[in-house]
Amino acid sequence: MIIVIKKDTPEDIVEEIKETLLSNGMSFDILKGVKFTLIPVVGDLTTSDVDRFRALPGVANIIKVSKPYYLVSKDSKEKTVVDLGDGLKIGEGLTFISGPCSVESSESIDKIASFLAGLGVKVLRGGTYKLRTSPYSFQGLGKKGLKVLRDTADRYNMKCISEIIDTKDLSSFEEHVDIIQIGARNMMNFALLKELSKIKKPVLLKRSLSAKVDDFLSSAEYLVSGGNENVILCERGVQSFDDITRSTVNIASVPMIKDLCHLPLIFDPSHSIGIAKYVPPVAEAAAVMGVDGLMVETHFNPANALSDGYQSLDFESFEKMHQRILKLISFINEKV
Repeated sequence: MIIVIKKDTPEDIVEEIKETLLSNGMSFDILKGVKFTLIPVVGDLTTSDVDRFRALPGVANIIKVSKPYYLVSKDSKEKTVVDLGDGLKIGEGLTFISGPCSVESSESIDKIASFLAGLGVKVLRGGTYKLRTSPYSFQGLGKKGLKVLRDTADRYNMKCISEIIDTKDLSSFEEHVDIIQIGARNMMNFALLKELSKIKKPVLLKRSLSAKVDDFLSSAEYLVSGGNENVILCERGVQSFDDITRSTVNIASVPMIKDLCHLPLIFDPSHSIGIAKYVPPVAEAAAVMGVDGLMVETHFNPANALSDGYQSLDFESFEKMHQRILKLISFINEKV
């Protein structure tokens, strides 16, 4: 970081700043300019909040040179590949994750899984504990839904993913799913992040609606710094003033995040757009931009889905999108 000292700051105040830095184990230089004095600081800045130095007398500004996330940045590692077992790895090629918004019944999830497995989709998604805006909306089947999801995935030799919302259910999630999802609403639930950092099971972290990229990667840092390196990021759009779609599709964040971070990144066009007819073209754009996976909501009868039917693709639409994306990826790989 660089500490900017106000013009005409008394020398005894500058000495106080230097002594504070030394007492915190920092090394530094003093660069005196015409209007400001700059103090470039080197040291372990992960141990506490460097913004506290703003409270020192005479400090005009703090310029952070390094990012607040270290372990997930490319400075730490070039690339992470999350191994789900049975030859399936996220971070190598494009992985499709699909299924209904919610596990509604064993019969419905079986019908969806059968269709997806027939196309070669390897990861089945399904919500079991649902955070809903309205208390009267379908809240999920809970633990029963987790078991149904697990049994269905096993039946079709698929992996499965579902969203956790409470630490008390962690043991059930560890038992039944291959990837534990942290939803957008819980991206900054640091107590939950700390608990999930202690396990080795892969965790998929969704970007919050209001989070900047730095916030998103800092939340991932909670998981990795606690010991869980099997972290997958998921971009799902952000909230803005424009309500023409469910969220504002932040497609440009894909190459930016991949440039900053070594963790695999997937994209969720269903929650980004919120309108089924626009999901395929946005999914195709994300695939071209180099995402490691796509998470798309699919249902055999979206109009009768218990949640998110308006953004769910029917079987025909999903199959067309799936085929187009496979052709796009094949074409890109040929050109490369």
